Amino acid sequence: MSLSTLEAYDLVRFAEAFDSRLAAADELLAGRSGLEREKEWLATAIQIVRTERAPAASILEKVRDLPELEEVREEFAFNLHNLWIDSLEKLHAGITFCASSRSPVIEALFPHLKFPQLRRASRDTLQEFAAGYERRLKSSYVSRILARDDFSFVRPVLAQVATAYANWQSCFAPVQLPHEQAAPLRAELIALGKKLDVGLRQARCLAEAALAPLADAFENSGLAAKPRKRAARGLPFLDSTEVSAPEAAVSESEALEAEPLETDSEEPSAAELAELAALSGDAPSEPASTEDASQAAPAPEAVAAAPAPEAPSTPEPPPAPPAAEPAKAASKRGRKKTDPKSTSSESA
Repeated sequence: MSLSTLEAYDLVRFAEAFDSRLAAADELLAGRSGLEREKEWLATAIQIVRTERAPAASILEKVRDLPELEEVREEFAFNLHNLWIDSLEKLHAGITFCASSRSPVIEALFPHLKFPQLRRASRDTLQEFAAGYERRLKSSYVSRILARDDFSFVRPVLAQVATAYANWQSCFAPVQLPHEQAAPLRAELIALGKKLDVGLRQARCLAEAALAPLADAFENSGLAAKPRKRAARGLPFLDSTEVSAPEAAVSESEALEAEPLETDSEEPSAAELAELAALSGDAPSEPASTEDASQAAPAPEAVAAAPAPEAPSTPEPPPAPPAAEPAKAASKRGRKKTDPKSTSSESA
């Protein structure tokens, strides 16, 4: 079968998930008595997949700069991204263990501690967090505390954090591979994809046969799935405000560094607190200038000269009912004429 470079890459990634599903099915089968033949089949399936995907890690490391794999660059960087977050967690745990969980330097360095969200964040959000972390790390208070002898254990971990971040960032550096270098890498990845395609189909058949005695076990294991066609996908977004507050300008903090510091106290001074508040975006916003206020509010002369808004036209009142006629006219209209003959007979 013919494979493109991207299809071969997807097969390598799919084999990782398939291997995990085989391991889960093996645990399920191991808890059942008997079924020795089925257990051997499943063990063979696991061995096939793991043998075929053994060189995958080294090949992916070499082919990540191929131009046709540009759209999966973030997936290449996923493992390095997690290693960077691991180093940040290690730094936080080290300060907590050797100082205390209430050490002011923790709040100063990690004011918005959300490591799980960072693992799912987008690249832009991670870079924004990294920029804020670097500014807080270089602040006068954090620099003073970490320079003390009792915080010397932190310095190697700080170096690990910086190295891990640089490795992650290197995945996004544009690289122009010449054809003589790209062609053999492309051929190596496609050859691995073809081997994995055959191995995955063989392992799927063996797993189906091994799980046949258990009702719906194969269907529920996810081993029936096949590599899907690539769709637009990437890492989950959090809004940047969920990871870290907007970082304010540090011009004020540079001015505050000239003030004398209390080198004996672990608590931040007033100047250091102001600097950390500015770096965390907690500094109060400056009041609007008088010029802005004058531009925002219209001048009294303009208000007076402006034509008054037209009053809404009132609906015309409904026509009044016709006036009642005088009582006399009503009495005349209701009076009957008397017959002269009946009048004379009554008098007789």
